[in-house]
Amino acid sequence: MRIIYNTSYIIHEDIEQEWIAFMREQYIAVLQENNLCRDIIFTKVSIDQPEGKTYSLQLVFNTEEEQEHFLFNWFPTIEEKIIQNYTNQYVCFSSVLKEI
Repeated sequence: MRIIYNTSYIIHEDIEQEWIAFMREQYIAVLQENNLCRDIIFTKVSIDQPEGKTYSLQLVFNTEEEQEHFLFNWFPTIEEKIIQNYTNQYVCFSSVLKEI
């Protein structure tokens, strides 16, 4: 059973391309360099919200321990970078999915 940590983002259109580059270079790159998850799925949601463009970042973990390691040791630092760069320019929510 794999665990998927999904975060959906709604981004202001003005920052869309800059934000995509930031996510690839500052978020996803850190995940890959430190081998923090088994797979990374970064997608654009086909239906946008009136507030902006919608994206999903799914991080796949093999165990709950791997997910917890990421959430407690890496996530706060990475999330703080997003907040510092894009305050009031996005909204997001996260959920944990378990593959069945």
